[in-house]
Amino acid sequence: MILNKIKLNTNIYTKIVSNLAYMKNLKFIFFLFINFFISFSYAQEGKITIHQDNKLINLMELKKAVNKEDFTSGQFTVQIFNGTYEEGDRLMKEIILEDKFKDVYFSFETPYYKIRIGKYISKIEAIKELEKIKKTFPAAFILKPN
Repeated sequence: MILNKIKLNTNIYTKIVSNLAYMKNLKFIFFLFINFFISFSYAQEGKITIHQDNKLINLMELKKAVNKEDFTSGQFTVQIFNGTYEEGDRLMKEIILEDKFKDVYFSFETPYYKIRIGKYISKIEAIKELEKIKKTFPAAFILKPN
């Protein structure tokens, strides 16, 4: 009786081991099958055509040129304003009417409009001008070159 149980358990064990080997082979075959179909499947192919007005291209080139001229690297400048267009425009008109400062620039850098005064090659020169500018605009500060 015990001998029959041992034979029965051995048979069950052998079947389980062979089933596990079969499952490993089945997983491997499934893996190969999936990789085969993935490698031969393609996403949608198409052609996109963008129609762009030449005015936009010209405007972008002009903006690049203006930015390059206004704030070239290697020059210090003093920033006196950072805010909305309406406030900046009003302040810019006041500065122009007073004619107190030379080289005043009104620019837009997302998301704010900025007013900057001067282009200074040396930091010492920028600091001297900053002292004068701070009398009118106490929150002014020097921007380092790029």
